[in-house]
Amino acid sequence: MYACNGILFNHESPIRGETFVTRKITRAAAKISLGLQDKLWLGNLDAKRDWGHARDYVDAMWRMLQQPEPEDFVIATGITTPVREFCRMAFRTVGVELEFRGEGADEKAVVLASQSAAVKPGQEVIAIDPRYFRPAEVDLLIGDATKAKEKLGWVAKHSLEELVHDMVQSDLKLFQREEYLKNGGFAIRNQYE
Repeated sequence: MYACNGILFNHESPIRGETFVTRKITRAAAKISLGLQDKLWLGNLDAKRDWGHARDYVDAMWRMLQQPEPEDFVIATGITTPVREFCRMAFRTVGVELEFRGEGADEKAVVLASQSAAVKPGQEVIAIDPRYFRPAEVDLLIGDATKAKEKLGWVAKHSLEELVHDMVQSDLKLFQREEYLKNGGFAIRNQYE
C-alpha cells in the first residue's frame, strides 16, 4: 500500500470555515467596511502562526503522491505572523489603517485612516474578549518544509498578503449583497458569527 503523511501547517483560503480566526478577521473587515458590523472581538493577538495559501498546499499534496516511494513531509511557509498583523493586512485590504493601543485584555484597534465611508478615523473596530483566550494556547507555530523543498521542489508561491487579499475580496463579494438589501431598507439578519 502506498501511504504518505502530509503534516500541513495552517492553510487558508476564501472557503475556510467562518469560525477559524483568519476567516473571522477577513469577514469582519469586509462587514465593517460596508457598515454591516461595528466591531470584531478576538482573543490573543500575540499568537503567531505559519499561515499559507491552500492552493500551495494542494500542490504539495499532489507532489507527495507523485513520488516513487511514499514518505512523510511537513508543508509550511516557515514564516510566522502574529494575529495582530493579519488584522492589519485584512483591514488594509478594505482601505482601513489600524493602530493598536493598550495591552492584553485591554488592547484595542482604532482606525487611523479610512477610504470607506462606513468607517471613521478614531473608530474602535477590534477589541479583546477574554472568552476567546485559549486555555492551552500555543504562542508560536512554525514549520520547516526543507524536505519538501529538496525532495519535491515545493515552495509556497503565494504570500500571506495575497492570501489575505483573496479572502477579504471573497468576503466583500459575499457581504455586498447584504449591503444592497440594507441600503434598500430591508432588515438584515446576522446569520454569521
